[in-house]
Amino acid sequence: MTTDTTGTVVQPKIRLSGIEKTFRWTRRGRQEVVPALGGVDFDIRPDEFLSVIGPSGCGKTTLLRIIAGLEAADAGAVRIDGREVTGPGPERAMVFQAFGLFPWKTVLDNVMFPLTIRKVPAAEAAERAREQLRRVGLERFATSHPHQLSGGMQQRVGIARALATDPEILLMDEPFGAIDAQTREYMQEELMRIWAETRKTVVFITHDLDEAVLLADRILVLSRGPGQVRRVVDVDLPRPRWEYDVRAHPAFAAVRNEIWQLLRDDLRAQTEQEISGGR
Repeated sequence: MTTDTTGTVVQPKIRLSGIEKTFRWTRRGRQEVVPALGGVDFDIRPDEFLSVIGPSGCGKTTLLRIIAGLEAADAGAVRIDGREVTGPGPERAMVFQAFGLFPWKTVLDNVMFPLTIRKVPAAEAAERAREQLRRVGLERFATSHPHQLSGGMQQRVGIARALATDPEILLMDEPFGAIDAQTREYMQEELMRIWAETRKTVVFITHDLDEAVLLADRILVLSRGPGQVRRVVDVDLPRPRWEYDVRAHPAFAAVRNEIWQLLRDDLRAQTEQEISGGR
């Protein structure tokens, strides 16, 4: 069991138990072994916005793919509402850093795509897709093609496509990493509004400290690889966060500094290991 912000005991939406993953492959006749995750135990609450951050190579994306059912863990289990994950499921949708849109399809057809493959009737699929395009402010671009949209608009299409299936869980792998800084801030605000409206459980991977603090209820900090839970940091900032200057709030700087100290310690240790290993 886990507790919410009021201390009430609740059943976790997602439970990670002893998740381990090692990648192995052969290169030039030699076997390469890269431990990615070293035993992750963590509960994610219903309707929570969780940011996950850690040094490069700590297994953040691998962990997200395991939750999505796109990657199998070597050990441990993921359970959603008590049921073990054995593959992708309709209660989960993923938004990638790469937009992943079909260039030959219109915006509307791109958003309809996951509904189409689930054999939702065409009229219903179109209406549901248009509803999500309205939510992200792109309804008038329904007949456009991806190349006619900016990067930020393409990512909004990706979010609309994920929301079209009405998933309970939204898994986001650095979705704003490929767009410019100003558009990124706008998209962060839009995502906060969407989350406030839909109350999905969101697991959000990022390298950006400010972004992690701005969006999250809690921040899961992973150690350098193989990734383990280094610390869980509560973000006690009032919502809705688009109504005031969050970065000027004293708690913002305090949380950001706490995370940075953890990351800096790991980066220093990693650098020292690389230097000593190269001697």
